Amino acid sequence: MVKASEGLIRVLIDGDKYKEPMKTYGVSGYPTVMFLDPEGKQVAKLAGRDAGAVKTQFTEIADKHTRGPKWMESAEKALEAGKADSKPVVLYFGDDKPKSTGWVKVFGDASFKPELFEKCAFAKVPFKKDDAFCKEWKVTEAPTLLIINNTGEKPEALKTLKAGKAKDIKTALEDAVKKLEKK
Repeated sequence: MVKASEGLIRVLIDGDKYKEPMKTYGVSGYPTVMFLDPEGKQVAKLAGRDAGAVKTQFTEIADKHTRGPKWMESAEKALEAGKADSKPVVLYFGDDKPKSTGWVKVFGDASFKPELFEKCAFAKVPFKKDDAFCKEWKVTEAPTLLIINNTGEKPEALKTLKAGKAKDIKTALEDAVKKLEKK
């Protein structure tokens, strides 16, 4: 359940104390669980109370309405999509440590416009120090963000970021998109 809710921001409101949000969203009883998109528009209310149904709904809502890229299932799929659609490939090498899990959340920053995410092919790659794929791309630590041009004969790294704020990542993605659009 906790894993399913990771893509959601949870806000608890004391309805007796803060009546305006209750009125705005038409809440008449407690407890009420509702889902809002990033702009604050209601997209659903909790449909069931059993653990399986709640988990399914949390996952579906998070997948559909969370700000950020749509992560492909593998680096290979992202590389194929980048080649087929002439778009930059963004590989995020991460592990389970707080630095990695926190850094990937930067993609949820409101400064990123959905159109930018649509112009790139994204995949999360598990970082393993001695992994052949990590060695091939010279990735030596997690988290690392690698932006690749896979439109030519051989993929080439355009930019490697080992740390950064949303604006740094956004600029790197925009630069990569512009570079490939010019070709």
